[in-house]
Amino acid sequence: MSGETPLKTSIFVFSTASRLVNNLTNRFYEYDPEAFDLLRRLSNAPADFETLTSSNPDPGFRSLLEYLIREQMIVPASRDETPCFVPHRVDIETCRQCNARCRFCPQSVSPKPPEVMPLELFGRILSRLDGASPEWVALNHYGEPLLDPHFRERVRMLRARGLPLYLFTNGTLLKDATVDFLCEGGLYEVTFNFPSLDPGEWGDLMQMKERFYWNARRGVERFLSRGGGGGRGASISVNGRTANAAERVARLREHFSAFGPVRIIREDSNSRASAIENQLVRIDARSAGRRYGGCERFVAHLHVSWEGKVYLCCQDYEQRTVLGDLRESDISSIMASDFARRLRAEVFGQSAMAAGRLCLNCNKLRTERFPL
Repeated sequence: MSGETPLKTSIFVFSTASRLVNNLTNRFYEYDPEAFDLLRRLSNAPADFETLTSSNPDPGFRSLLEYLIREQMIVPASRDETPCFVPHRVDIETCRQCNARCRFCPQSVSPKPPEVMPLELFGRILSRLDGASPEWVALNHYGEPLLDPHFRERVRMLRARGLPLYLFTNGTLLKDATVDFLCEGGLYEVTFNFPSLDPGEWGDLMQMKERFYWNARRGVERFLSRGGGGGRGASISVNGRTANAAERVARLREHFSAFGPVRIIREDSNSRASAIENQLVRIDARSAGRRYGGCERFVAHLHVSWEGKVYLCCQDYEQRTVLGDLRESDISSIMASDFARRLRAEVFGQSAMAAGRLCLNCNKLRTERFPL
């Protein structure tokens, strides 16, 4: 790279209060004020290497600049990044239906029909991932993976390819034999949807009978006792925006921690880009016609329907924004199509967001890249 080549901050780089992030490379860095200032500056006004170093002769600054270039946080200003996509995380909808009707989930108001992805198609999709190294593969899109009659065979296929499984489940179908099978290996993590330790409250939130509560509770307890969960272990997702949410989290932590290591995660339940609206979820609305700060979903996360179609993201409950079909095309050509590039330009602030985009109702869309 010439010292006179104008440089800019990659459109995929942003900051939080505690760290700097590159969505494209899936790397996270401790927050550094000098790096933050430089990245924010170059996101608005590109400059060449010589100009930057001559205005700041400190050797430490030069080393920082070289490091940020190596880490692809700073790139040539002429680079068009809109075709870029890396499947660091993969969601495959193997089973559409769910046996729960959680009041904080769109399945409660618009349940999916009972469709199952054929095994042959599942294998073809996995072959499309050859050469990629996703952090994990999940088997759901608002469905319950354990309803899938081919669940075990799919897990074996993932294991054979060395693809870690991230299992999201409500646990109501988690029999002892299934727990033992999962604990044989190949897991990245297991997250249980278990919103309350109280059977009545659990049943109200999940809209399920009490016997399913006890099925799920025993399944989670056995799983934790077996030390399952893979490299990251197990977590419990606590959904529903209620006045007693903190109390629900505390009771779940106290109970389940006795069986093994587990993270209890209080979710800021959202409307899934307006797919559901009630007092249990957070509603978000953005304005069209302005520029936004990005979202990791559209540069690092692949979402595949039970039919093999690639759709926008997990917030696209109805899978209305279809990008392509993996039965006909490979991942690279789908995610670098003119349509995908146009969407990515809008999501990552290269152009104004068009009216009608699903993203305008989503809490995942960043309003700023480098908030002060």
